[in-house]
Amino acid sequence: MPIVLNILALIPFYLCGTIPTGHLVAKHHGVPIEGEGSGNVGATNVARVLGKKAGLLTLTGDILKGFLAASLAGLISDNAAFIAAASVAVVAGHCFSIPGKLKGGKGVATALGALLHLSPVSALLGLAVFAVVFSAFRYVSLASVAAALTAPIYGILGQNIRTTNIAIILISLLVTFRHKDNLQRLSAGKEPKFKARELLQK
Repeated sequence: MPIVLNILALIPFYLCGTIPTGHLVAKHHGVPIEGEGSGNVGATNVARVLGKKAGLLTLTGDILKGFLAASLAGLISDNAAFIAAASVAVVAGHCFSIPGKLKGGKGVATALGALLHLSPVSALLGLAVFAVVFSAFRYVSLASVAAALTAPIYGILGQNIRTTNIAIILISLLVTFRHKDNLQRLSAGKEPKFKARELLQK
């Protein structure tokens, strides 16, 4: 029974992750974002289609979604395993939304938000790697995967407790999995680069 109750307790965090920030921002602009650009509801596609302000609003909303969910879990319980599981749940909700027929975003911004509470050093490490890789290659997807794969390193070196490390690894795998199509396009040389000048024209 405790296991069932623990699973039920994670449902609100999963549902928090399903809040379609990008869809809501695009809807405000009268644009069905799922049918534009890459069709993804994440900040990158919203920015490409609607411009930097809409993209930043989506990015901020998705980061807050992850951070607030993890923070709320910390207020509810001081159990590290529960907080870690709630962090995974909110990212999973963003990536695989039941209301969205298991379609969602890539999970990068929501993961960043959750990690800012769960393990700030891991979050900042991933953010730094993202900035370096993106600056060098201009591929958001490549930078995102590099950041996701780097984030667990701090914990692996023994600086986080075990349950936190497991959560960060699971989140890393979720984000990487959601980028599988991007990685295939990168391999084929068909992945579009992120061009700042395009945003300035919107």
